[in-house]
Amino acid sequence: MCIESHILIDPSLRKTRVVVTNEIEGGRQLMVHCKSKNDDLGVHVLGPNDWFQWHFRPNYFGYTLFYCAMDWGEGGLHWFDIYIQYRDYKRCKLCHWLIRKSGPCLSYGDHESCYRWKPQGMMLRESERFD
Repeated sequence: MCIESHILIDPSLRKTRVVVTNEIEGGRQLMVHCKSKNDDLGVHVLGPNDWFQWHFRPNYFGYTLFYCAMDWGEGGLHWFDIYIQYRDYKRCKLCHWLIRKSGPCLSYGDHESCYRWKPQGMMLRESERFD
């Protein structure tokens, strides 16, 4: 017989902070527009090495998702799921994202995890589920 024990950690006990820093090569400005199902954080224009941040308490059921559309004036709109609770809850209480042309990089400690931008078609499908 196998008995499995699960310890539920109440996410409401801890806040998560997300920081988005403009590291676009060439000193370009970065337009950032982040939102979740319930919150639209507005449009922010970041100069080189400027940053934008927010904090929140993750959803008790584990479904917190924030996504951001970004534009630096070449190549059209780029987007990425900047916080996915099942991916990020255990690895960062402070999720510091460095935004580069090649894609966003999560910086934590002495490590970085870099990702590719999501395809444009997926952006439309992803945002539709929040309407």
